[in-house]
Formats: sequence, C-alpha cells, structure tokens
Amino acid sequence: MTLYEKVRQLGNRAYGVPRLGLPEYEWWSEGLHGVSNVGPGTVFDDSIPHATSFPTPILTTASFNESLWKTIGQSPTINVARDPRWGRIIETPGKDPFVVGTYAVNYVRGLQDVEGTEHYKDLDSRPLKVSASCKHFTTYDVDNWFGIERYRFDAWVMEQDMEETFNRPFQMCIKKGDVSSVMCSYNRVNSIPACADHKLLRQTDREELNLHGNDLCSNTNIELATEAAREGVVLLMNDNETLPLTTEKFKTLAVVGPHANATLATIGNYAFDSKIAGTPCRYTSPIDGFSSYGRVNYEAGCPDVKCNDESLILPAVESTKIADATIIVAGIDLSIEAESLDRVDLLLPGKQTDLINQVADAAKGPVVLVIMSAGGIDISFAKNNPKIQAILWVGYPGEEGGEAIADVVFGKYNPGGRLPLTWYEAEYVNKLPLTSMQLRPDDTHGYPGRTYKFFNGSTVFPFGYGLSYTKFNYTLTALQTSQPIKLNRFQHCRDLLDRNEVILVYSQPPDGIVGTHFKQLIGFQRVFVAAGTGKKIQFTFSVCQSLAIVDYNGYSLLPSGGHTIIVSDGAISFQIQVRFH
Repeated sequence: MTLYEKVRQLGNRAYGVPRLGLPEYEWWSEGLHGVSNVGPGTVFDDSIPHATSFPTPILTTASFNESLWKTIGQSPTINVARDPRWGRIIETPGKDPFVVGTYAVNYVRGLQDVEGTEHYKDLDSRPLKVSASCKHFTTYDVDNWFGIERYRFDAWVMEQDMEETFNRPFQMCIKKGDVSSVMCSYNRVNSIPACADHKLLRQTDREELNLHGNDLCSNTNIELATEAAREGVVLLMNDNETLPLTTEKFKTLAVVGPHANATLATIGNYAFDSKIAGTPCRYTSPIDGFSSYGRVNYEAGCPDVKCNDESLILPAVESTKIADATIIVAGIDLSIEAESLDRVDLLLPGKQTDLINQVADAAKGPVVLVIMSAGGIDISFAKNNPKIQAILWVGYPGEEGGEAIADVVFGKYNPGGRLPLTWYEAEYVNKLPLTSMQLRPDDTHGYPGRTYKFFNGSTVFPFGYGLSYTKFNYTLTALQTSQPIKLNRFQHCRDLLDRNEVILVYSQPPDGIVGTHFKQLIGFQRVFVAAGTGKKIQFTFSVCQSLAIVDYNGYSLLPSGGHTIIVSDGAISFQIQVRFH
C-alpha cells in the first residue's frame, strides 16, 4: 500500500484499496451497555434482530460489584461525573475516581480477555476477544450548557486535580485493564485541544502509562440483565420498615407517574437506533413487573416527564384511594439529560412535584416513590412528606428494569446498591457554573466544592448512601497498621432475609493539611451474607497508594501523622486511627 492508502485505513471508516481487492469496511460500533446498532459497524437483521440491553453504567456502578461489571463486559465512558448537570452522567460510573477506574478495569478485562491469556507477557501480540477503548481522555464533562458546546469548551484544570481526579481512571484503565486504545476528548484542556496535546497523548498515555497498540439474547444474558438491575437499585428511605411489601396484605396496587409504563426510557442511550432494525430482547415496564405481584391500576398522571399538562393528575389521585399500596414512578429521561443536553437545574420537571404530593396525600395505603434518572434530583420535599414512606433510585435499569424494581419492592431481592453520586440540593447549581473545573471549595467566591471528596455543604443524599431490609452486627476482628494495612471485619446478618452487603472503606488525611480532600474511597467489596449467618471480610491497602495526597503541583505525597480509616456500609460507619511518621 502507498502511504496515502495506509492513511485511509486509519479511521472508523476504512476506505479499502480496490487495486488490491481490499473492500471498504466500517469499524465504528457502540457498546456502552450492550451490543447496539448505534454506529454502522453493527447491523441487526432477521437472523439476529435483538441484543440484551443491560442497565446504564450509572446504575450498574451502584452495585459496587466488580465481578458483575466484568461479567457484563462493556467498553466504558470513564469520565468522572464532576457536576450533576452534565447530560452524559447516565454513561458514567459516578464521581469517585477510584470507583470509576475499578469499573473500567473490570469492564475492559471482561470485554478483551481470552480465558487463559489474562497474564500474557507480550502485550503487543496478546490475543483479544475484541478491542476495547476507554473514553474520553480527558476532563470531558460539558456537552451543551447555555450555548457552551463541548467542541468549544476549554477546561482549565490544576495539575493537582488532573493527577488526583480526572486522569486517575485512565491510569487504571491502561495499567491495570490493559485497554487496547484510548479515545481523546472533544474539548480543549488548558487551551490545547485534547486530541492534539502531545503531553497527554504521547508523554502521559504512551510513555508514562505504557499504552499498547491500538449469543446475544440467551436466557443467561436476560437473567444477567435482571440481576444487574436488582443489584444497582438503591433504597434511599424506608420509614417504619414499610418495605418490603407482601402479596398477602397488598393485593391492589396503584402504579402512577410518567415512568410507570416506561419502556424506552428504561433503556437509556447508546442502546439502539429506532430508525434501524435491532432492539433490546424485550422490555419490562414497571407495570409489567408489579403485575406479577398484584392487581395494578395504572394512571400516568403526566403525559411525559416534562409534565406540563396537569389534567391527568386527578385520575391518578383517584386511583390511589382504593389501592392497598401506591407506587409512584417519576424522574427524568433523555429529553432532560443526554449527550449534547446538559441539565439546567436539579428539580423534577413541570408538575411532577405536584403530582407526587397530591397522590401521596390522597393514598389509602403506603406510598413508595421510585426515581428514574442518572444524575441526582433534589427530592427533599418527598423526604419530608410523612405520607411518603419509602424512596428508591433505579437509574435507567435496562430491558429487565420493571421486573427488577418490583422484585425489590416486594422483597424477592434485598436491595444493596449504594449511590455512586452525591445528590445535591437544588441551590447548588446557583453557586458555581458547570464550566468551572474547580473541585476544591473556595469560601472567597462562595464555591462549595465538588464531589464528596471536597464538598462542604448539606446534601439530599450523600455519595455511598444506601439502605437494606436487614440489620447487621459488625465486629472489627483484626487490624494491622504496618505496611500494608490489613483490616478484618466480621458481620452477622440478624434478620430472616439474605443480604448483599456493600462495604466502603475511606481514608481521611491528618488534620491541618490545606487544599486536600476531606476523605477518599480506598476500597470496597460487595459480599453475600445468608440470613442468620456471618462472614469475615478482609481488606489490604498499600500505605503509599491509599493514604497519599496530591499536592498543588500534582505530586503524590504521604503525610506523616494520624490518618483515619472509615468503614461504612452506606448507612452507618465506624473509624479506626492509624499513625505514620
């Protein structure tokens, strides 16, 4: 081939070389949360008309289950969700760089690794199932915010934040995940286009990180999609142990709200192109799911999530007066948050708040609020409404979402998800623009900080929060404070339900260090504990990695003094002091 002919093969559209008999080929395909036909590289036809559509990444991450992430095996967007207004939060694994990086490593390994060759020494010639790419490198989290588009946005970022937050997931994706390629971002970074930045693409990616190179609807996959959705569901409130409901006591159900009959909305984005053949294997709406547990009376209450027509509220209110229990399925969708569409506020749109309050006030039985979204929503009004006894967040739960939601509400599955994002109060968006890349609080300018690592204000729900139907006893059985740190914890499930428990471990630096994080996540595990039994859980941490801070110039340091290890199950926590000199 001539140089010109070679260059024409380097894009997603390879133009071929007719004189050599090499045909054109389109390589571009998307696999955010399942095989899709978004991109001409994948075409569905009569022989393969469907593919499993798993929950979107933001909900899958809420499971904090590494083995689940690897089993699904997708190619991830691993930009840290810096601000809740970003329209593509639906695609991300949340706002903690360690969680995002761990997610990327497991997804890429699940996608690429051929069994038995995971530790191949010659990485340039290793066999791959497919070639994965981590995106978007780097500091990409603005799409279209009040006319500021991603192609024109210049992200000004401190070296400290670049090293500690924005680049860490890519470091893990390349070094631990051994990803085949990295997609550069649309925006500029400190005035240089990300796709033309020699420091990022050559010095960081190639030299420092050593980047190398460049049966779809089976019952097993459908069951995996259901399990992934169940594991991600987060129980945010459960006053008076209202949940789980029982079929013996709650025979008639009022299922209301703009997402009560959702199908397309549960799938999220990058799943399919409705103009072309090829759809998820099936859809299960919340109505479908709850119909397996009782007689359902359905009223939408709103024509869509924007809910600008209040004429449907009264029929929804009336339906709750004769129901044993009421489930309100509300939230937002891709008309509010999406690629090229950032959010302007953190509120439920239109008349949804009125719908929820009026339905709750009229309901005969207990009221359960289910929120479908990617980013957080200020639902303080619902938390403070005594007629609403339980709240769940379900992300965009994929093709089996309706079944998964109902299974959690009726106790077939004990919820164990944890929020991968901070849910801020509505006023948060008035304190700093989306385009400011600043993470740390600045009292002089009234900036409250971003992410749980730096935010110093009150929240609707914090990062890592989540409840369960069961209670645990916890015991710290052993602690080794030398290098490496080893922590053993024993937990005993006291109730009659099995539990999938998520343990989050944070480190907190010594007091008095200016400009560092309040705390940072250093480890997590999801474990199954059978009813009435106990399980020992062990964590091992590298002191230099887990207790380090990043200074103003972007260098990692290990400060001397007293560090705090915080062990949390999403609702309660305890602290351990360790000291290094």
